[in-house]
Amino acid sequence: MTYSNTDLMKIAVEEHLKCSEYPRVGAVIGKAGRILSTGHRGEAKNTHAERIAIEKLGSEDLRGSTLYTTLEPCVAIHNEQEVDSCADLIIASGITEVFIGVLDANGTIYSQGFKKLLENNISVKVFNRRLRAAIEEETFEFGEIHVVYGSGKRRIPVVHSGIEINVQFSQTDTRTIPIRWATLQPRHGCVDLSSMNGVVKVASGARSFSDVTDPTIFRFPSHFARMQKGTIAVVQPAGAGFYVLVRLVDLFENDILFQWEVRTDA
Repeated sequence: MTYSNTDLMKIAVEEHLKCSEYPRVGAVIGKAGRILSTGHRGEAKNTHAERIAIEKLGSEDLRGSTLYTTLEPCVAIHNEQEVDSCADLIIASGITEVFIGVLDANGTIYSQGFKKLLENNISVKVFNRRLRAAIEEETFEFGEIHVVYGSGKRRIPVVHSGIEINVQFSQTDTRTIPIRWATLQPRHGCVDLSSMNGVVKVASGARSFSDVTDPTIFRFPSHFARMQKGTIAVVQPAGAGFYVLVRLVDLFENDILFQWEVRTDA
């Protein structure tokens, strides 16, 4: 049976849905419309989907083949890394074309695998929009990274011009407060939190959300707050009907870990 590129993308998504751990990743290697191998994260312990699919094949099959992967291939994170990254493995394998579902939200990898493949003369294309939207929702443990609900904690990339997030009161209550993380400066240990103009206040002295019993006690509202590890801010737009407490838990070279909690104004 001969498969189209769209068919092979869909089969990669089917592999991705077999994963029982996050991020979910599925991979297919094909040539001339034939499936040569498949792989998904978790199929072999501590092994990425692309590597699983590649290691099932010999060099002759791999030469001139196409890889379909639901997530951008990883790159080496540090110089002492003992195992080759998936991007390096693909480059050395003889694969000549790669279709990518979504770029990795990990700020250290984001666009770097895509860039490295292109720099090494690998043709890189993307899945169609419909499949990309489905993959985005299913790949990461918390789904869409631009929307969060109620209260929780998560790690997000802050790269280039930053990232916008809508804090929705709950899954069923669609009232929303927008926030934005930008200007990450890991060397200085800070990152900027902003929202609509003049609605962000630093909860000076507060060490946990339970310390903030009345947000109106904090003065000097601004359009942004420069957050350091442990800093808590109050985001309280007029007329929103609720406010958001935000705490910077930790920050890394390209990512931050933050905690949030919504509360009613009453």
